[in-house]
Amino acid sequence: MSDKVRETGSKAAMKELKEEYLRMLEESFQNTTEIKKGDVVEAPIVSISDQYLILNLGGKFDAYAEIGEFSDEKGVLHLAVGDMVKGYVVDKNDQGFVVGKSLTKQYVDKQSILDAFEKKIPVQGKIYSPTKGGFNVDILGARAFCPFSQVSLRPAEDSSVFIGKTLDFVVIECSENCRRIVVSHRQLAEAQEQETKAAALERLHVGDVVKGTVMRMTGFGAFIDLGGIEGLMHVSEISWQHVVKPQDDLKIGQELEVKILEIKGDKIALSLKALQENPFTAALSELHEGDTINCRILRLHNFGAFAELKPGVEGLIPISEMSRNRNIAHPREILKEGTFVTVQILRIDPDTRKISLSLKALQEDPWDKIDEIIQLETGFEGIVESSTNFGVFVSIADGVTGLLPRSRIRKTDDFKSGDKVTLMVTAIDKEARRITLDYTDRSPDEVIEARPRFEENQAREPRGGGNRDNFRGDSNGPRREGRGRGKSDEEWRKYANQKVNPAEDNPFKDL
Repeated sequence: MSDKVRETGSKAAMKELKEEYLRMLEESFQNTTEIKKGDVVEAPIVSISDQYLILNLGGKFDAYAEIGEFSDEKGVLHLAVGDMVKGYVVDKNDQGFVVGKSLTKQYVDKQSILDAFEKKIPVQGKIYSPTKGGFNVDILGARAFCPFSQVSLRPAEDSSVFIGKTLDFVVIECSENCRRIVVSHRQLAEAQEQETKAAALERLHVGDVVKGTVMRMTGFGAFIDLGGIEGLMHVSEISWQHVVKPQDDLKIGQELEVKILEIKGDKIALSLKALQENPFTAALSELHEGDTINCRILRLHNFGAFAELKPGVEGLIPISEMSRNRNIAHPREILKEGTFVTVQILRIDPDTRKISLSLKALQEDPWDKIDEIIQLETGFEGIVESSTNFGVFVSIADGVTGLLPRSRIRKTDDFKSGDKVTLMVTAIDKEARRITLDYTDRSPDEVIEARPRFEENQAREPRGGGNRDNFRGDSNGPRREGRGRGKSDEEWRKYANQKVNPAEDNPFKDL
């Protein structure tokens, strides 16, 4: 190819590029002339002066915005050259378009208020006085009303803090002549909060350790500001030690590091405890089943008491493990929060991190000397503990209770809790720890009136338990055969001979 041909091709290409450039430039001019007051624009910052941000809208006119419009409450501008600025075209002059976050008096007339209402353009206003149900607000020279519920995201205890404040509002109601104007700052704040939350969520992930500030506290936890979005730290995630109220360990404004446990939508679960060493792990090398340890009572519940073995390590004393000598209805009968007691460790479950404790295990067992406490066929004075469908429980001595079976109770008797009664022991089952009682004055020929199928039903599902071997007692005790040989006596033996593990809620199981 000759040099002349090459030169001709090069000139054609340059001409085509020039025409394309001029076409695009003309389009940009046309697009720019279409921009009008109230339009939403988003443009990059090309320079920053002492007072203004200069923006490039892509046409022959630049736009500018006052720095104060886009600074924070402290007057600090967090933007730099190249950052994108989003706002509204509030005016146009010889210098170009004026961009602002909201309409101000400087660039507005009454029609602008109507435009702001129709196009949802924010307007700047100053709260100047309270009125019934809200505030009077100066909006671009016109009086507007802002309800209490629309002045902020969260209600303030003292509404007077808003008086004198200049805020951006959105017009939510406007009559044709602008005589009735209702505005809301809350709607703008909510929209801005959603944008900030979305941006914050993009940089947060489960497992991250982040810095936060304690903003507010409730009975169930503390809300932590993570920079544009709040997370909740439940009271159980503050410390390995039991925390009753967040206020006991945290302060408003306190800065701390927390771990993100879960993100569900815009809800974030946080933990301070996750960054601390688990004291239970260290305690496993020091605590063993069977150990005796002094501990402090932390909390009392109807099912037992929680005790602190070491800082952050708790164990439970079940109510059934509190006393051998008495029936405990509630731990408060023998324990008090804050006091120290000596217990024995019954079980340690590393998987569930649960430790079971016992007071009863360190108390003397009356069954170890039951032969000294009880004499067969000898009368004693006891106290009725309770009356059930299958008999009456009577306290013989501390920690020793016997059962007078229902089938042996005389029809004329009506036992009540606390009554003193004179009875005798007719049989002892040391293996099952069960004692059977009877009247001291019952004759061998006495016949008990049959109670139709009552004891038979109880025998099928005994909630207590009888003694085996026809209540023969131990090797030194006499046999109680031959007393009251009626039908009811046979039913009583059938019930007594049942060898069934008692139900957990049966008080006879601990006898």
